[in-house]
Amino acid sequence: MAKKQTGLDDIFKRTEPGPAGQVDISDLDRGVIRSTGVGLREGEIAAVDAIGEALGGISRNALIRFAVRDFLIRYRTGQVDLSDYIKEPEPPKPKLRFQGQE
Repeated sequence: MAKKQTGLDDIFKRTEPGPAGQVDISDLDRGVIRSTGVGLREGEIAAVDAIGEALGGISRNALIRFAVRDFLIRYRTGQVDLSDYIKEPEPPKPKLRFQGQE
C-alpha cells in the first residue's frame, strides 16, 4: 500500500523564509575537517595570537576557522564587496618575432 502524503514528512523543515539577509549555511558543516595552508604575514599571525590570548587562550586554528566562516556568511548575504580588490590583468605585451619565425 502506498504511503499517504501528509506534507509532514519533515516536521523540522522551515515553512517560512528566514529574516532578510539570512542564507542557508548548512553546506559549511559538510565533510570532515581538512588541514589547508594559509599564508599569513607575521603581523597577521601576531594579531590573531593576541586575540586568542585576550579571549583566554583560544587557538589560532579556532580563530581562523571562525574568521573564514564569518567571511563566508557575510559574503553570501551581500555584506562583503570584493570588487575593489579584483582587477583585470593587463594584456600581455606582444612578442617580438623575427622574419621566418611562425
